[in-house]
Amino acid sequence: MRALAGLIVSGPLHAVGIIALSTLLSFLAPPLTSLLSYVGAAALALYCLHRGVRDSLVVVLGAALATALLGQLLLRHGVAVAGTSLLLWLPVWVAASVLRATRSLAMAMLVLAGLAMLGVLAVFVIYGDPAPWWRQLMQGMVDTLVAAQPELGEVSPSLAAFIRQSAPLMTGVVAAGLGFAALTCLVLGRWWQSLLVKPGALRGEFYALRLNGALSLAGIAVLAVASLKLGVVSTIAVQWSLIAMVVFFFVGLAVIHATLANLKAAKAWLIGVYVLISLIPHAMVLVVVTGLLDPWMDLRRRTAGTG
Repeated sequence: MRALAGLIVSGPLHAVGIIALSTLLSFLAPPLTSLLSYVGAAALALYCLHRGVRDSLVVVLGAALATALLGQLLLRHGVAVAGTSLLLWLPVWVAASVLRATRSLAMAMLVLAGLAMLGVLAVFVIYGDPAPWWRQLMQGMVDTLVAAQPELGEVSPSLAAFIRQSAPLMTGVVAAGLGFAALTCLVLGRWWQSLLVKPGALRGEFYALRLNGALSLAGIAVLAVASLKLGVVSTIAVQWSLIAMVVFFFVGLAVIHATLANLKAAKAWLIGVYVLISLIPHAMVLVVVTGLLDPWMDLRRRTAGTG
């Protein structure tokens, strides 16, 4: 991985090539190859962190052009591929620029969350409630599947109920998903940079990731408003709450990592945490709650020096 990181930062053409190639490969056989899009975005984050904001912007534009041209030749949808990729690349580039300027992973994370929330707000201001559009889109996809596989008609009532329940959440789901992907790519890019500059530096930065009590209270307030019936205000709060959960999920992971490190717990405990998160959705909620309550529980301070 260190060799790959060195190749990425060795010049803009190498960075453009790796970003474009990873992105194109991610579209070839989804979902098996989808994770390669994270590699491309992380390479962009690394280049921005290592080479600077202006140089990395040139790489963004070059990668978009290369992806569009090659995507048109290989997939016949070059503009769509490049446009979809920019939805991830631009937030990653902004977050990496903030991280480079502030050296604060928390600040970069908050900027990403702010961009996602502004995006949701813009959708509601410009287009109104997008839930009907999501219902129409999802129902069209179901109808296409049922037409291709008639045996799915037996479960179409269940799918219709799922669409009714999930359509009002989809704008927030997409925004939160992009935020999660961008933050993951940023962390991966920072890890690559630490391999080149100071191995192990990211560990300390991640262990120290925290938000203050005011921001935790703001997150709790968003969740509270989302549970009320205040019309469009609560509807937007529901979307924002999904984005806030991504933020506090990462904080909660930082608390767990640092606490287990303080206790000198075996790596099996950390592996167990990730297995639980993967298998039991409610475990993810517990991680979010841990992040929300961190300013008051302060498990990292309580366990420091106890291992």
